[in-house]
Order: sequence, then structure tokens, then C-alpha cells
Amino acid sequence: MTSHVSYSPTEITPANSTAQQQSSSGADEDKSESKIDWVSLVVIAPAVLILLGFLLLFFYGVYQSLTDLRLGRPTVRFVGLANYVALMKTGDFWNNVRVTVAYAVTAVALQAVIGLAIAKLFASGVVLARLLRPVILLPLVLPPMSVALMWTTMMNPQGGILNYLLSLVGIAPLGWISDPAMSLFSVILIDVWTYTPFFALIIFAGLQGITDDLREAARINGAKSWATFVHIELPLVAPYIMLAGLFRLIESLNQFDIIFGTTQGGPGNSTSALSVQAYITAFQNLTFGRGAALMVVNWLIVLVAALVMVKLWQAVRRRVS
Repeated sequence: MTSHVSYSPTEITPANSTAQQQSSSGADEDKSESKIDWVSLVVIAPAVLILLGFLLLFFYGVYQSLTDLRLGRPTVRFVGLANYVALMKTGDFWNNVRVTVAYAVTAVALQAVIGLAIAKLFASGVVLARLLRPVILLPLVLPPMSVALMWTTMMNPQGGILNYLLSLVGIAPLGWISDPAMSLFSVILIDVWTYTPFFALIIFAGLQGITDDLREAARINGAKSWATFVHIELPLVAPYIMLAGLFRLIESLNQFDIIFGTTQGGPGNSTSALSVQAYITAFQNLTFGRGAALMVVNWLIVLVAALVMVKLWQAVRRRVS
């Protein structure tokens, strides 16, 4: 006799229910993944718009450098690279490039050396370091134009305090910003005074990250303080120095406030950096196309310098790690 086995609907309900739950949960996950996060979009929308605005202005400036735009001229013609060719044929342009590079490289190098010394002083914990810490940030919080005006007064050949201090030790008065041979050095001095604290703070943070175990191991092996600094501390803070140098090099190549506020590119063209000359060409001579070309050249120099510094920073990081 053949027996027939029958299954009631309730016996297969748990399996079907589990499959349905898995299917519904998967559908919910798909819906949640496809759902647009409007809150995040609203939050980042202003930053995106500002970035797009900067890019639009930059490319418009590049376009201007390819035209003969000049105030009062009824028509604007596209001249291609004519502005760049005309600039490269003049000696003033190459002087602008020389001043820009010399200013930036010298200022950043001096800031790195002096900032390293100040950071090492802070890390030592001596009394002088505790006295200097509250005032080290003072130059950084002052507006650059105010710093320029302050130093212009101090460097006055007749009544400036710097020449007065030099006279106390028997040194003749110097034409700080009035002498073409001294003017570039003077604006570099102002830049060093203003931005050395930035280097000092970054390097000091790097020194704080070095554990005392490394220094103690060096002392046990007979290393003196100088050897410990050169062979242990300096290599470990080198990435911090390169990172600070990257930011300061970009800013120094674009420096305008300090130079224009003290010398306005003079005397002659001894301190006429590209940024200052671009301002004079565009807003004083009203030759906007030629001024835009100068700024594009300045941007290219900054781009190349930044790429070189990034490569150096990466090499130093690999060596330390």
C-alpha cells in the first residue's frame, strides 16, 4: 500500500518567512545606499561653490593674459602669447623673476635656520624659553601691512630707531629701504622677523614628538648633545621643516604686502617682485593683459617650487620612516 505524505502550509512558513525577511532587508539596504544624503550636500555646497568661483577667476585671468586688455580701449583682441613674448624680451622681467626667487629662497632659508634654533631653545626648558613663549606669536598676529609700516618707520634714515641703535656702537647710518643695495636685504629682514615664529612652532611640535628613550639611548652609547641633535633630532624633525618650508615658500613667492608697504618695488626696481610688478602694471599703468601675464608667470614659478618641495618632503619622510 502506497502511503502519501502531505505537508501543511504551516510547516514551510518559517523558511519562506526567513527568505522574505532577507529579501526585504536586502531591498532596504539597496534603498538606503541609493538614498541621497542631502544634509552632506548642503554642508559642502558652499565650499564647492567658493572653489568653483576661485577656479573661474583663475581661468579668466589666464584668458586676460592672452589679450591686449587695457583700460579705455574699446575693443579687446586675442593676442595669444604676445604678452609673454614681450615680457621675456625685456630686462625688467628677468629682474622681477630674480628678485622674486632670491627673496623667497633667502627668506625661507633664514627662517628655517632661526626657527630651528628657537624651537630647540623652547624644547630645552630654560628660563629664557619660558619668557619668550608668550610673545613669539606676536609677529604672526599682526597684519602684514601694519608690519610693513612699522618697519618703514624704524628704518627711516634720519629718525629711525635702527640707525640710532647702530650709532650707539659707532656704525654709520644705513639707507635700509632707500639704498638699492640694501633694500632687498631689508624687506627680507622684515619677512624673517614676521614669519620665523611659524617655523619655530612647527619644528617645536616635531621636537615634542621625539621620545626621551631615543635621547637616553644615544647618551648611553656615548653621544654628546650636539651628536644627538645632528644624528637623531634633526633627521626626525626634517619632515616638519620641509612641510613648513613648503607653505612659507608658496607665500614668499607671492609676497606683496611687505614689499609694497615698504618700498613699492623700489628704489628703482631693486625689490620689484613679480607680484608687485603685476600690480603696478595692471592697476597703475592700466595694462591689464600684461599684468595678468606677469601673475600667470608668478603662478607657474610657485607651482614648480611647490612640486619640488613636495618631492623633497616625500623623500625625507621615506628616509625617516
